[in-house]
Amino acid sequence: MPGKRARRHFSQFIELERGLIIGMKTTGWSTRRVAGQLDRSECAIRNCWEQWAREGTHARKTGSGVTRKTTRREDRRIVRQALVDPTVTRSTIRADVGVAIVPQTVSRHLAEANLKSKRPFRALPLTPEHR
Repeated sequence: MPGKRARRHFSQFIELERGLIIGMKTTGWSTRRVAGQLDRSECAIRNCWEQWAREGTHARKTGSGVTRKTTRREDRRIVRQALVDPTVTRSTIRADVGVAIVPQTVSRHLAEANLKSKRPFRALPLTPEHR
């Protein structure tokens, strides 16, 4: 469709945009006019304004993700154990930390620290006879 403007779908408002929406709507701008000015959908503008009218705030709500099982101190301990002994297994680290976590949690913490897994050799690459 040649005359259609590209919309920014599925992106969050920044704090400034939320403030602009509230200010424009307070001064009497229509939802359509605000949406055109900020290049956002009318539905998103309406939802932001309704939240302001309902709760008196335009701040985003905190995420509803799963709470972390480990503290930052335990996260550092996981990474330190992997750095001290690169051949240590996830299960060993999990047992040493003392928190009920699954091995995938250990792997995720190590990946966040940019540590990659190191597999031991199946056999040494050269024996004395090869040399």
